[in-house]
Amino acid sequence: MQQHYRRLLNTRAWRPISHTWILFLGVLLGCTATANAREITLDSLKPTAEHQKATEAILFLMQRYHYSRVAIDDELSAQIFDRFLESLDPQKSFMLASDVEEFDQFRLEFDDALRKARLNPVFDIFKRFRARVGERAAFAQSQLTREFDFTIDENYTFNREDTVWPQSQKAVDELWRKRVKNDVLNLRLAEQTNNELVKTLGERYERMARRISQLSANDVFQIFINAYSQSVEPHTSYFSPRSSENFKINMSLSLEGIGAALRTEGEYTVVQRVIAGGPAAISELISADDRIVGVGEGEDEEIIDVVSWPLPDVVDLIRGPKGSTIRLRILPGNAPTGAHPEVITLVRAKIKLEEQAAKKSVVEVSRAGKT
Repeated sequence: MQQHYRRLLNTRAWRPISHTWILFLGVLLGCTATANAREITLDSLKPTAEHQKATEAILFLMQRYHYSRVAIDDELSAQIFDRFLESLDPQKSFMLASDVEEFDQFRLEFDDALRKARLNPVFDIFKRFRARVGERAAFAQSQLTREFDFTIDENYTFNREDTVWPQSQKAVDELWRKRVKNDVLNLRLAEQTNNELVKTLGERYERMARRISQLSANDVFQIFINAYSQSVEPHTSYFSPRSSENFKINMSLSLEGIGAALRTEGEYTVVQRVIAGGPAAISELISADDRIVGVGEGEDEEIIDVVSWPLPDVVDLIRGPKGSTIRLRILPGNAPTGAHPEVITLVRAKIKLEEQAAKKSVVEVSRAGKT
């Protein structure tokens, strides 16, 4: 087996790049990581023989060839456990404290799961997470039929990364009551009728649950392996086919799109910066900190609500061939709460990512009167 892995290392895919290992086992072993178009059955959410082979190979590579030799021990196991939960539920909006306490039995066992390639605990945690997302989506849907009192003073916290997990069913219900109330208020202030906002939010919550239910065993495997690799070193990643495509784009220093770097902030896709010379910059219609809440293809296609979408899916929707038209529904970064979104139209172009190119310079230093 080790001879097989060494043969793989002779290919370009395994060579270290700037002291960062790029793992392509997902491509070599057929472990894709894109969401499927249909719901994945719970019975199929289990580790496969391919996952076992990939785990063995990744562990071999990381321990033998990665420049950062980190012991597979309980300390690393705890880091992987926390990072895995954070990857699933970064805003602590779905899982309960009791769920985390129940699965805490695995905190010091993820190192054994890696060494023995026995990943059942990983999938048990994901199944519970998927069930909680379904419950929250159903609860949110049920709240759309109620009348909210907007005269009382209440606060809703968007960013919950530094908060604790909801301590009870009552606590998570209250969290989501406020979330739905906030969503309703935002759409009312955006002048949507009651029927329109119920339709918009109903589709948003349904899509939230559907996307999680479409994650396959390969997706779960990718999340876990990245929790491991990034616990070893934050710039080491397991590349899915989609991630490989993004890497190729970055290395080729060009892509076709609108010319904007995006990030996730709470439930929103936010413009991190616009790229000089791209359609976004030239139009002057979009700026850093603007929130993209909808994307429409061409002049006539319906604009799709993308609030709560995973960032890679929004990016995939925005990218496209040069010369094609895209419409974006934007909430300006400096807009007050409840502001009406603006719809802008851009024509995609080929974007040069020249600022990411490696550069060098020679600096002559004067020493003792000599140059």
